Amino acid sequence: MAERKTLTIATDGSAMYRTLIEAVQVCAADPQAPVRFYLKRGVYAERPFIELTDYVLEGEDRDKTILTAGVGGRDPWPGEEKTGTFRSWTLFLGGGKAVVKNLTVQNTAGDGARVGQALAVYADAGRVLMQGVNLYGNQDTLFTAPLPLREREKNGFRGPRQDSPRLNTEQYYQDCRIRGNIDFIFGGANAVFDHCKIEPLHHKTQTCYITAPSTPPERPGYLFVDCTVHGDCSPHTAYLGRPWRADAACYWMDCSLSEEVHPGGWDNWCDPANEQTARFGESHSRGPGAAVTRAFGSVNDAGMRQRYEAYLQEMRRIFEL
Repeated sequence: MAERKTLTIATDGSAMYRTLIEAVQVCAADPQAPVRFYLKRGVYAERPFIELTDYVLEGEDRDKTILTAGVGGRDPWPGEEKTGTFRSWTLFLGGGKAVVKNLTVQNTAGDGARVGQALAVYADAGRVLMQGVNLYGNQDTLFTAPLPLREREKNGFRGPRQDSPRLNTEQYYQDCRIRGNIDFIFGGANAVFDHCKIEPLHHKTQTCYITAPSTPPERPGYLFVDCTVHGDCSPHTAYLGRPWRADAACYWMDCSLSEEVHPGGWDNWCDPANEQTARFGESHSRGPGAAVTRAFGSVNDAGMRQRYEAYLQEMRRIFEL
């Protein structure tokens, strides 16, 4: 295996590269070579698109190494009326294996009611591992690819993968802070959120949705384990999730839930039929937002917990954790 090369980036000119985009472009000649991008403290106002085989993106300081942009889905796009959700990302992760550590990625476009969806991260590498990362946004902060097979509105999937095959991805988020208000963790990936801080933000509609999975059938989807839900929403206004597609899957295990969590836990996205197909559940929740049962599942479903415990171990094996 080729030795991993390190490229250092600093906004003040003290390193070989001033921007991550510049360093990524250098790698285009040999996209299969393992590489580590090391970002020194600073605010990087740019929108990197990374499509490499094996790369690490690491910051010097979690809170002071910041990738930032402010693009909303309702912003104009050259030759088109609007940017759309899937062209609004601050950071695009494609390719084979992506590891992101110790930095902040944010989309500062603002309230989705005004600017539309605004991704901080579009995560579409085959395997994505994030450790000690802050992901900040409002509506649609983190997209965990793949896209659903079909869009619900014309041109709804405008973006880098709209016409691509829908390839499964495996994703693992460890000790991350994820902030937003409407569907701010969404998509079709198999993804584990391990000891993460989930921060629902106040929204003028007074309703927040933490997850909106679009899990394909037979895939386990999202697992939150030992996570904390605590933001600044009003009591009973934050739902654990709602199904972006009918077979959506999401399970919360051993998590601490604030009083912000709605007593019902789950929302059916205005379609009662989703309650028969979505695979939502939780086990051993604690805190003022915990409940014995929820609309889409029960903490007493021992078989479901066992399946997700096995899923967690398999994902840890895949990511060598």
